[in-house]
This record gives sequence, C-alpha cells and structure tokens, in this order.
Amino acid sequence: MKTATFTIEGMHCDGCATTIKTVLEREPGVQIAAVSFAESQARVLYDPQATAEDRLVATIEKPGFRVVGQQ
Repeated sequence: MKTATFTIEGMHCDGCATTIKTVLEREPGVQIAAVSFAESQARVLYDPQATAEDRLVATIEKPGFRVVGQQ
C-alpha cells in the first residue's frame, strides 16, 4: 500500500470534500481517502498495483476540482 497527498483547489465547502472522498473511494485499489476542506488536501491510501497517482488526479479533477500539488 502507498499513501499520496494531493493539494486541491476549487473546494468551497465540506460538501466538496465529501464529493472528492466519494469518487476516490470508488476507484479500484483505493483503500481509504481522507479529504479536508479546511486544509485543501486529500490523503489517499491505495494499492499501486491496482491504480496510479495520475489516475487519482484525474478522478479528483473530473468533477471540476484542480490538483495543484502532490506528495
């Protein structure tokens, strides 16, 4: 398992954070996603053999958010 942290722009409320958490946790290989509106971050625990970080970025950006940083 691997953890990735993404800095996200475009979240306006806790509902936005919940949306991102929901779409991330639907991705194959994602174990858990913790998304914070206050910190503008998502921390994702995932299986790198089932998905890749660029796919997680695409998943976050699909509903209209923007990933501006990654660790």
